[in-house]
Amino acid sequence: MANSDQPVWLITGAAGALGAALTQQVLASGGDVVALDRDAPKLNRMHDRLARQGQPPALMPLDLVGAGPDDYAELAEAVAAQFGRLDVLVHNAAHFVALRPLEHQPGEEWMKSLQTGLTGPFLLTQALMPMLRKSSRAHIVMVGDSHCLEKPANWGAYGMSQAARRWLADAWQAELGPRGPRVMEWDPGAFYSNLRAAAWPAEDPGKLPSPESAATRLLEQIKQGVQ
Repeated sequence: MANSDQPVWLITGAAGALGAALTQQVLASGGDVVALDRDAPKLNRMHDRLARQGQPPALMPLDLVGAGPDDYAELAEAVAAQFGRLDVLVHNAAHFVALRPLEHQPGEEWMKSLQTGLTGPFLLTQALMPMLRKSSRAHIVMVGDSHCLEKPANWGAYGMSQAARRWLADAWQAELGPRGPRVMEWDPGAFYSNLRAAAWPAEDPGKLPSPESAATRLLEQIKQGVQ
């Protein structure tokens, strides 16, 4: 079971740029992390690296694309058995291939984007809500991308999932109200990642903020209770 004084986080897309940075910083602050990602080898490499630093996360290999309600129920049971509670849920996973017009987006790509960006977060939140309700400091964080909402052309299903995530965050917040958990829609802004490189391959990574700086901002916002 987790130390009752330290928060337990579950981070999706934990092996990616922002997810890995956030995982490392939460562990460094003394918290526990359930690191969820579809890329099991990448998760294992992150685990080994952090274990050498004495701060390994708990790994949860799961592809949101193929997961159903039973998979999320089993995940919730596993988190409850290992940690006994959950304080922060970060929906960070996303599926994006390339900028292209809607008329040229493959149907399979559309389905994967919506499963990863919308259906998965809904089912995961639903499964974990009983544990989140028990925490006096519970947060649900929907990592968002406002750029594709302001300039929607060519963002396809990724943009659609971002718009729907904003509605989902608003709906959860309106329904949960002051009793919590608190729901945050959070846009980290520009930082270098594989997703950003897929959209803008000619961009110079050295001119972008680091994912570590974005992770630091999120931790500070949650600490201060600022939306």
